Amino acid sequence: MKTIFLTGGKLALICAVAAVALGFVNSVTAPKIEEINKQNLEKALKVVVPEGQPGDEVAVGQGAVASYYPVTREGIISGYILRLTGTGYGGNMNILAGYDLEGRVTAAVLMENEETPGLGKEAENQKYMEKYRGKGGKEPVPVSKKDLPAEAAESISGATVTFSGIGRALSEGSTYVKTKGGSR
Repeated sequence: MKTIFLTGGKLALICAVAAVALGFVNSVTAPKIEEINKQNLEKALKVVVPEGQPGDEVAVGQGAVASYYPVTREGIISGYILRLTGTGYGGNMNILAGYDLEGRVTAAVLMENEETPGLGKEAENQKYMEKYRGKGGKEPVPVSKKDLPAEAAESISGATVTFSGIGRALSEGSTYVKTKGGSR
């Protein structure tokens, strides 16, 4: 019985030391991680809004649309940037997308994600996201391989879950902007 308490005490001590060490490491790394995330957001905002000025972020929390930034040019709302959440092979994908007032995707950037390196991670490249540019107004956002020309469909082989997850989120964002754009 004494051995059980002795072993339990040692394990409790090890757990306590590990918890303190993890807390210390977190306190040191958290500010740096936050700064890197802020820099990544600023870079992405420049990609999705080459013209105009993004306003303050407004929380939404409606389906895939987490929040939006109104974009103004010469004091008039000219579009929106949406923070979207899509579901990919590796779980949730955070997407930043620019839209004009008709709901067309002007640009999109895949932010934080856990997609498969070499397959789903390809969506982090701007060339990959070109498949969605200009879609969402009168032309639907592609959400499956059959919505793409043959050569473009081949480029997403092995990452169709990622492609569909991004497409569904962008499509939902387009619908949101169409209703929002009409309420200017």
